[in-house]
Amino acid sequence: MASSTPTSATDRPTDVHPRRGRRRTVTVLLTAALAGAVGAGAYEYFAPQGASVVAQRGSERTEEAPELVAFTDADTADCVNWSQNGDIATDFEVVDCASPHRFEVATREDLSQYPTSEFGPDAPQPDLERQAQLTSELCEGPTRTYLDGRLDPQGRYSIVPILPPEAAWDGGDRTMLCGVAVPDADGVYAEATGRAAETDQSPAEPPETCMRARGDEVDVTDCDEPYSWQVTSVENLGDTFDGAWPTIEQQNDHLDAVCTAAAIEFLGGGDDENLYQSTLTPFWTTLPQESWNAGSRTVNCALTKAREGGGFADLQGDVRGEFTIDGNPPAKQPERNPRRDQGNNGGNSGANSGNNGGNSAGEAP
Repeated sequence: MASSTPTSATDRPTDVHPRRGRRRTVTVLLTAALAGAVGAGAYEYFAPQGASVVAQRGSERTEEAPELVAFTDADTADCVNWSQNGDIATDFEVVDCASPHRFEVATREDLSQYPTSEFGPDAPQPDLERQAQLTSELCEGPTRTYLDGRLDPQGRYSIVPILPPEAAWDGGDRTMLCGVAVPDADGVYAEATGRAAETDQSPAEPPETCMRARGDEVDVTDCDEPYSWQVTSVENLGDTFDGAWPTIEQQNDHLDAVCTAAAIEFLGGGDDENLYQSTLTPFWTTLPQESWNAGSRTVNCALTKAREGGGFADLQGDVRGEFTIDGNPPAKQPERNPRRDQGNNGGNSGANSGNNGGNSAGEAP
């Protein structure tokens, strides 16, 4: 077998970033409320895409070619689950899409019918670069058609293929399933429920989650490790905006108050004193029109800290307890006179307190 053949369920095409799938661009706006100018930073982040699940590798390969039987009988509109043991995926089975599953099939392709002899009886499995090409050639169009256009380009799902286990391939199985999956932070496929076209595909994370922005990546990380923001709430914009896509400006106007209130509540409730003393910034994500049209409605509110000169400071530790900002505890803030409370601030306590201690509203379209 060629050395470029994938060796586990986490392998990805080599023509994309190791963590890259659909490109999601996040423009971060943090108002210049800190001492020194804080500019706008742009961050692109990715989920793995084009990964092939290739199971039963290495020691599980048999010397004698197995009987020519497809590794799965899954077909269009079926959902598939399997057992995941480290990098190895086994025991593929078709399940009800309402139950947990790792893959939803858009189309079933037989590579033996490919219009060349490339995938003949003695051909090795396609390497990572070729898998990426096959995804583009055979999976992209049929999967988008299957979803009837309801694929959020900023969302959780990626268009991916599944190839047979090595032993099945060596026995002549040339099945390739095309469909959608939710790659997790480790590159394997997370379990999901429901059909992709009928679910909210937003990549919103649950409250308390810490997110790390590094160059062109944003990943979930442990809050004990350096991170860029901590999620305070999940907000459903569909509860406020019914029908047509709300513009980014409309979303920002709404989320300014909502996410400031969420930050205050997350930090203990009451007035905004804890938020003021934290020196952190209320921060949120928004939905572009294509995401809204695909059915996504949820966004995140979070807390972050802008770094002088632009970008995110490194936070470490749960912001509700002891935490650091670039290795130091939050700077003690001067007493405010008169001290403002929520009633006086309305929905703008975060932005107002920012003028006194470094907190300001932010958004990530």
